[in-house]
Amino acid sequence: MKRFLIGLLFAYSTCGAQVPSADSGVLEEVVTTATKKSEVEIVQFVPAAISVLSGEALAARHVTDMEDLSYALPNVALDAIGTGKGIANFSIRGLGVAGSIPSIDPTVGVFVDGMYLGVNYGVVVDMLDLEAAEILRGPQGLLFGRNVTGGAVLLRSRRPGGGFSANAALRTETGLDSRLSASVEGGLADGAIGARLSVGYRDDRGWFENSAPGGGAVGAEVTRVVRPVVTWTPSDSLDITMIYEQGDTEADGAATQNRRRYSGFDFAIDEPGFSLVDWQHFIVEANRRVALGRGAVTNVFGWRTVQADSLTDVDGTVDPVFHGFTFTDQEQFSNELRYSGWFRDGWQATFGVYFFAQDIRYRERRVLRGAEGAPFGGDQDHLTGGVFVNNDIDLGNDWILTVGARYTYEEKDVEVATAGNGTCAVVSHQCVYDFRDGNNWRNVTPKVGLQHWLSPQAQVYGHFTKGFRSGGYNLRNTSPTAPPGPFDEEEQDSFEAGLKSELAGGRVRMNVAAFHNRIYGMQRQVTFADAAGGAIQITANTADATIQGLEAEVLAALGRSATLSGFVGYTDGAYDEVRHDLDGDGSTLGDDRFELPRLAKLTYGVEGRHTRTVGDGGELALRASFSHRDDSEITDNNLGTLDGGNLVDASIAYSPPNALTFTLYGKNLLNEVLRRSDFDLSGLVDSTYSPLKEGRVVGVEVRGVF
Repeated sequence: MKRFLIGLLFAYSTCGAQVPSADSGVLEEVVTTATKKSEVEIVQFVPAAISVLSGEALAARHVTDMEDLSYALPNVALDAIGTGKGIANFSIRGLGVAGSIPSIDPTVGVFVDGMYLGVNYGVVVDMLDLEAAEILRGPQGLLFGRNVTGGAVLLRSRRPGGGFSANAALRTETGLDSRLSASVEGGLADGAIGARLSVGYRDDRGWFENSAPGGGAVGAEVTRVVRPVVTWTPSDSLDITMIYEQGDTEADGAATQNRRRYSGFDFAIDEPGFSLVDWQHFIVEANRRVALGRGAVTNVFGWRTVQADSLTDVDGTVDPVFHGFTFTDQEQFSNELRYSGWFRDGWQATFGVYFFAQDIRYRERRVLRGAEGAPFGGDQDHLTGGVFVNNDIDLGNDWILTVGARYTYEEKDVEVATAGNGTCAVVSHQCVYDFRDGNNWRNVTPKVGLQHWLSPQAQVYGHFTKGFRSGGYNLRNTSPTAPPGPFDEEEQDSFEAGLKSELAGGRVRMNVAAFHNRIYGMQRQVTFADAAGGAIQITANTADATIQGLEAEVLAALGRSATLSGFVGYTDGAYDEVRHDLDGDGSTLGDDRFELPRLAKLTYGVEGRHTRTVGDGGELALRASFSHRDDSEITDNNLGTLDGGNLVDASIAYSPPNALTFTLYGKNLLNEVLRRSDFDLSGLVDSTYSPLKEGRVVGVEVRGVF
């Protein structure tokens, strides 16, 4: 326990470090903010499966957005759907979503500087000037609330450090894709005020080539992001951070492939489409040190809005069989007030209250065989609030008990214009609704865990917790017979046990976790191609299921200048009971034979890094990685496959004895063909909806720190 407390005091200064110490070859500590304690905690001390990538590690991987991490971690798939830019379809430990309906809540929650993102839109956007990205595997309902049954992704913007500094990076990839990012910071009022301004600009000319008559490049994108950060520290006991971000993307529609006719990266479509995304947010985080319990009171206020327009060639052919326009507008407010501190030696408590409100407007218009249908869609008003408490209690003899619970209440009110029944205006988006309803849900998510230190370098842990996804409504109601809701909550019982250890005098770090999850009322978007409407999508509580698995991560320092890391994840799952017709044959009989969607059974990878001094004080850094993910089903009827594959990345960077670094790098060097979705359209046309990811890219980057 003493080691645990010492770690809390010095950990912040080593945030995100994942390299050997320059003089010892011992791995430096990595810290996390995920436990919401009054001090950050060393990840190795936390009894949970957490992976942290520092800003430096993200830069070394040349990460553009979160989708670049889809193969980087065990049992983690951070994919975009491809229908429109920025729409996340994340999955962790076999729990994920497959769709672009904004009212369908995610299984993996994304939090930016402590603010929860209420919809999947505007999530997979350019990552700019991050201090760290933390990926939490397994349900996180106690501290983070609803919609984190698979896990959570925490992104933390870089704060000003007090003095003046500036940096810039320019990179160009085959495609042709160019990206410029820069930041500058400084201090005022004897360091009481700090400011940092970060900007990013991306110009992608389009990686794909449309082979349709008069085709051309597809995949063009222009993205602009600006983020000012201001910190104010009026006293040693109070600090306030204000973060504003504004970004916009103008891009082509998806490079949609018909897998029945084309392979590789070949495709032919008559409509390249478009995708427009505008987002902005404002976050204020205040921390006040208090005498009570040597603790701190933290308040995080957040406001965000995102608007997205898109046109997609869904049918993947050179004929206007099925094209879709969509419009989404969302605005949210949230506030979390919490306290964390020590009530006595050996008892640390964290408790707080949370409020979240959002409005969602969704509209869709379909073009079927050249005929433009009437717009349809819906509006949703959403309120939720919660209270939570967590206790870590030292039981003596190196045992720590964790016990806590969260109570959540939420309300949703909707107005829906069903396709073919209600109608909406094209410009004003005003609708004649045929469905109005509202509902509320209450849920308690407890957690009980034990942690035992085998030695100062090794611990074992186990915990039980519950999680849930919100009940709700389907704003894209295309079924003439099924109402848009309400569907019930998806609930989960989760058991996790693990080992965290450091070996060989701190030169090897090994973490292992096993999990067993039982899901009740699994929410799924059951989709069928339809000759009259293009596609019918029904959201329902389809089944109960069990998902279980293992994962392991190893990081080793090889001497003083090299590291070797690896991971492996295995997930297995099956239906226990099916309650909804998954294949459209009018019966649930035999539907338990289907594989669970979004569950890739095997993931593994290895990465090596080596740094050496060359010439008159210059530095050469080499990095190479290999990672694998199995295929997984993407639809409940198992007629579509989310591609897995093998990714090979490599880079070589040279830093002369000045402020510049020159890097040559390659991503997906095996040129693997990967798709973001795969939907069978045989009920409409002999085709599939299979939007492609980019293949091999080679790039150069110049980075400077001044």
